[in-house]
Amino acid sequence: MMQNFMYKLSEWNPQLLREIKGRWQLRNILLVVAVSLLGQFILFIYCQTQLPTQYINSSYEITHKYCTGVTKNFNSPSCLLDEYNRVIINWQLWSQDVFTFLSFIAMLALLVGGAYLLISDLATEERRATLNFIRLSPQSPKSILYGKMLGVPILLYFGLLLAIPFHLSLGINAQIPLIQIFSFYGILIVSSIFYYSGALLFGLVGTWLGGFQAWLGSGLILGFLLLAKEALQDSRTSNYPFTIFQLFSPNYFLTDYTGEFEFARLHWFAIPLGNSFPIMVCFNVLVYFMGIYFFWQSLNRCYRDKNATMLSKKQSYLLTSCFAILTLGFANWQSQFLDKSYSYLGLKENLATLMFLDLWLFLYLIAALTPNRQTLQDWSRYRHMYMSQQLGKSKLISDLIWGEKSPGILAIAINAIIAISCLIFFTLVVPGSTSDKLIVFMSVVFAGSLAIIYAALAQLLLLMKNEQKLFWANGIVGAVIILPPIVLVMLFSNPGNQPFLWLLSVAAPIIILYPSTGYIPIMTTFLALLGHGGILGLLMFQITRQLKKSGESATKALLAGN
Repeated sequence: MMQNFMYKLSEWNPQLLREIKGRWQLRNILLVVAVSLLGQFILFIYCQTQLPTQYINSSYEITHKYCTGVTKNFNSPSCLLDEYNRVIINWQLWSQDVFTFLSFIAMLALLVGGAYLLISDLATEERRATLNFIRLSPQSPKSILYGKMLGVPILLYFGLLLAIPFHLSLGINAQIPLIQIFSFYGILIVSSIFYYSGALLFGLVGTWLGGFQAWLGSGLILGFLLLAKEALQDSRTSNYPFTIFQLFSPNYFLTDYTGEFEFARLHWFAIPLGNSFPIMVCFNVLVYFMGIYFFWQSLNRCYRDKNATMLSKKQSYLLTSCFAILTLGFANWQSQFLDKSYSYLGLKENLATLMFLDLWLFLYLIAALTPNRQTLQDWSRYRHMYMSQQLGKSKLISDLIWGEKSPGILAIAINAIIAISCLIFFTLVVPGSTSDKLIVFMSVVFAGSLAIIYAALAQLLLLMKNEQKLFWANGIVGAVIILPPIVLVMLFSNPGNQPFLWLLSVAAPIIILYPSTGYIPIMTTFLALLGHGGILGLLMFQITRQLKKSGESATKALLAGN
């Protein structure tokens, strides 16, 4: 029977069978069983220590979180005794806390641990040169990557399955409906697919990081989940675009001490989605599937060709549109229209948050759309040959917008226009004065300009003749974004002292929205825009010169060889 199962498994997904055979061994299984059961026992004993002392002296009043008496002055409930002078415990609340604690630990183990295993496995395959051998197999890229996703963390899955009986019993004792418990399991599975897809992509494109790759990838996921957990404790984030962080944490579907879900206050385009648990689950799954779709588009491209960009230009336009609409929906629409005194202040706060989210999107787009040196050399060579034959001149713009191997700067500019259009739409429909909206408009213009400048800088750096150009490109672009504000803070603590220099840094959109002196002179803003144009023009001149030079030399070499 086992042989028949293994045969069917090999027919369905040979890569999955390969991964299972390498990991499903008796020694590993026993170790996982021991770690899982011991971890559950330690958690149970630790949570038992949080209970009040079983016997207390009834001559004075004692309060404790897990007691069942009356709550006075926002303190813990007073402890009541039974006929044997034993404290009456609120076992429902205790079970709910242990359930939540175990859920959070399981979430971290599944998402962070699984991501680390996948990235480390791909790094090992790349180091041993076996990944190229797997690419030559007749299996489809999806089949191989599915096999990796299911097989590499197989022991982790088994260890977490052993904790389900304890977890379910806690949920039942906490009187949590089974539909909500299994909804959490479903969200956890979908989120693991999302994070594992991102981990596989990072494993394919981040090989230049070496042995640090797996630690960095899993560390970023851990930091993000901890940040999302902290955001859940601040009710103010439910009315701002930062809510999108919480949507990517399964912890969002756990109740708090009052039995209320964290998403109960959530609105999307002023629609109270949080009022309905089923609608909220479906919406969250839809958001996850949107991210999974784009991750797998990138995975298919990068697995087939290591030199391909992570996204095509057409896919990037769709990604930006989806991201801009999704985050715009989480703006505080309801307060913007109901509270007139809040209007401009709320507009600035929402715009600042949206631009912060867009900054991370565009950093990803710059990495996903910027081709490497060899790809640009090939494109430049053929472009130079066509131009010398008076062919293809009219198609240059079309190639820059849609082409697979052309520079991605114009595509970044189009994506910036898409994102800016959504921000301007929000600005126009929200009540406010014309002068306030002009300030906001100028802020988003600076944000779009900075995105194009960073894209051009990254493209120029990737044209370097250096084996570590990816490292240098990421390092220099990161330094250009981070260091200028730090230096300016050290030299001029008040942005009002040198607003022109501040407007040349990544902080420019925020400086315009929140000027320290009350306003920024129009001439200063105009000169800063000219400065942005000059910097972008210089970068474009260097890129054009480099491409023309490489195209001419490559064409001459090709003709000489013929």
